[in-house]
Amino acid sequence: MKRNRISILLMVLILSLTFGCQQAGEDSADGKTDKLTFYYLNPEEDGLVSKEMDIILSDDPRANAELVLDELAQVDGNAKFKYTSVFNKQVQHQKVSIDEEEVASITFGSGYTQMDPSREILMRAAIVKSIIQLDGISAVTFFVNDDPLANEDGTLVGRMDEESFVLDDDKNHVYDYTETVSLFCSNLKGDGLVEVSVDLEAKDNQSMEEAALEALKENWGENVKSPIPRELTFNRIHVIQNICYVDLNDEIRQHINGVDEEIKIYSMVNTLTSLTRITRVQFTVNGETISNMNDVAGFDSPMSHDYSYVEESGE
Repeated sequence: MKRNRISILLMVLILSLTFGCQQAGEDSADGKTDKLTFYYLNPEEDGLVSKEMDIILSDDPRANAELVLDELAQVDGNAKFKYTSVFNKQVQHQKVSIDEEEVASITFGSGYTQMDPSREILMRAAIVKSIIQLDGISAVTFFVNDDPLANEDGTLVGRMDEESFVLDDDKNHVYDYTETVSLFCSNLKGDGLVEVSVDLEAKDNQSMEEAALEALKENWGENVKSPIPRELTFNRIHVIQNICYVDLNDEIRQHINGVDEEIKIYSMVNTLTSLTRITRVQFTVNGETISNMNDVAGFDSPMSHDYSYVEESGE
């Protein structure tokens, strides 16, 4: 009897150790537990928040991508921090496929095109930043029905990876350095731009894009003047696939005495596109696209540099 009781106790101990190892995150019959960082919208839907969680993954990258997308659709009301799902009733993914180049293609319905541009950018970033962590996935592409996702000007978005997104939310990880930047200030007449080369420091978790735009509010010589309102606020700045998305406050509508409207706008466009990773600039005002900004048309589309306004000097 005593020997039987000892045998039973040993068996219980072995089963407890086995169960405990699986609970601790070791390989199980169904997959392996791993840690991933999931990205969600903040409650105001103007930024991202992240949460690291344990998730059981299989050897199938497509199934893992579906699992991540399902998790991104959930909102835990008891969470210690507040966040919002990247999806809503109008925007849900329909299918996921992965090709031989490890590119995950995610297809959405037509509701995707009805999203506010600022929210769409953040949703795109949250999905890609979450999925790109998975083994077997090196890039992500979006489709709306059967069509590749395109920017507002018709250019295809194409493949996205971790290098495609630099958001305000990431700046504490990537910013704190000095760079030589070309600022395009107004000439004294206010009808032309003058290029001024300055060494700018991005500090206190400020992006170089924001540092350059803030620098345009200052005076950088006797022959130039500031082309933008000092009260102008840059609500959000995102760089996604070489397009800099800048959300401004209503001060952008202010006329600057003695500065043409084109000079005010293209001082920002030319300054930002002089940075190596920016080719175009997309403006919004308090999250909304505006077709015309005072006398400047095409304000609702990505804008390229225009050097026709640039002079050799400020005289």
